[in-house]
Amino acid sequence: MDREQKNESVQEMPNLSLYDRQIERIRQKLTRAARTPGAEQVFGAGSHRYRVNEPMTLEELDTLQKKWGVQLPEAFAAFLTGIGNGGPGSYGGAGPYYGIYGTDSMEPNVERLAQASLFRMSPATQDWQSQDTEEYAVDESLDDDAYNEAFADLLKGTLEIGTMGCDNEILLIVSGEHRGRVVYMNMEYQKPFFTHEKNFLDWYERWLDEIIAGFKIHWFGTTPGGSEQELVEQATASGSSENRAQALKALLRFPRLEEPAVRLAEKLLHDPADNVRYWALTLLAAHAPDLADPMLIAGLESEQAEDRRTAAQLIHWYRKKNARNFAQEIQTLIPRETDEETFRFLGYIAEAAGIEPLPLLLPAFRHSDAEIRKSAIWQAGKSNRKADYLDEFIEVLLHDPAPNVVHTAIQSLGGVTDQRLLPVYEQLLAQHPTDEHYIPGNIRHRLKEYGFRTQNHIDRRVPSELTRVRNMLRKLKEERR
Repeated sequence: MDREQKNESVQEMPNLSLYDRQIERIRQKLTRAARTPGAEQVFGAGSHRYRVNEPMTLEELDTLQKKWGVQLPEAFAAFLTGIGNGGPGSYGGAGPYYGIYGTDSMEPNVERLAQASLFRMSPATQDWQSQDTEEYAVDESLDDDAYNEAFADLLKGTLEIGTMGCDNEILLIVSGEHRGRVVYMNMEYQKPFFTHEKNFLDWYERWLDEIIAGFKIHWFGTTPGGSEQELVEQATASGSSENRAQALKALLRFPRLEEPAVRLAEKLLHDPADNVRYWALTLLAAHAPDLADPMLIAGLESEQAEDRRTAAQLIHWYRKKNARNFAQEIQTLIPRETDEETFRFLGYIAEAAGIEPLPLLLPAFRHSDAEIRKSAIWQAGKSNRKADYLDEFIEVLLHDPAPNVVHTAIQSLGGVTDQRLLPVYEQLLAQHPTDEHYIPGNIRHRLKEYGFRTQNHIDRRVPSELTRVRNMLRKLKEERR
């Protein structure tokens, strides 16, 4: 049966013909999306390349449904018979993230597929960023067999149709109250997220629309859809702070914003809800930097760690190319920052701004927080001037109580072959006879950089009492033969 005959068969089926017009639109949009400038950069496009296999015949669909013991949601069945069944990519055919699996790659639990899904729409299942819900969490104290059974029960009534990567999978609810809805599922945290569209085809077509419009396709489907005007109206009219915040977040997808959206974000900087203010500032940082920069500078100067952290993150994510605008505040803040995550982002900004960070980072070498010490030393290791501050690095190597900080310091000294380091490495090798903390292995990398190629060279340059260092150098020399 050729493609035209298959399409006529779909139209003859009452439950699928409702989607004929949408299927035709999707066919056309799939071609347009593939030709849109930048489409190849969309996440996952390198896998599916906007290609799909031939659609299923109605007979093949009927056979599959009998095999699985369910009737697939009509919108998804229309996709399989009208658009395609998988694709030549390693994951599947054209679709959000890595694409849509072919049915041959789907491995549903047939015993549970027809059972009603447990998933329910609620604020917890609509908060994509939160990982603290325990509503669906499987008890990890169960033995392997019991855990696998409980996990299979959790996923009953759902079909895995694609992957987002990093333990995040795309599920289609096949049975139960929310039949036909697309759900994202974090398999590690057992956390479902209902996408905003009511069926598979609406979700799929929105993906194509956003590619064609040049939207920023990142975590597609985790915010509401709609035009810029509709989202502005939602943020303006909603009495719910969560809805206002979600509307602002959704506007981040647009390649540019019109004046009403910018003015709304500026107004909502003074909203009573923290989440609304956060997304308003984020939106301005991305789309109206002249309005955002004074607020970001104020955030860096705040006494509140959360304000400084937010400002540093937004500068790194959206204003990195203009990092020099914040140079004065960054140089003042780095030596006295006490929040580890903020400190780390300040280092990123300093690097982007072309600021020599090492003198600013030295006070943090002795910070009480080991993570801040580690971050400071790692950032200092990127400096071309680290050899000028070798005494400070040696102080860390010999006296820091945290092995992971010492490990980081050794890594950061890449390219420094000062003889003063050899007795330090000897002492560390004595203190760490195993590679539990990766210290001997990293010292080995550093010694390799000294370039000792003959035993005579080692004997002349390395004091005889440095037995461990000499032994490691000898082994390195033998490996080069």
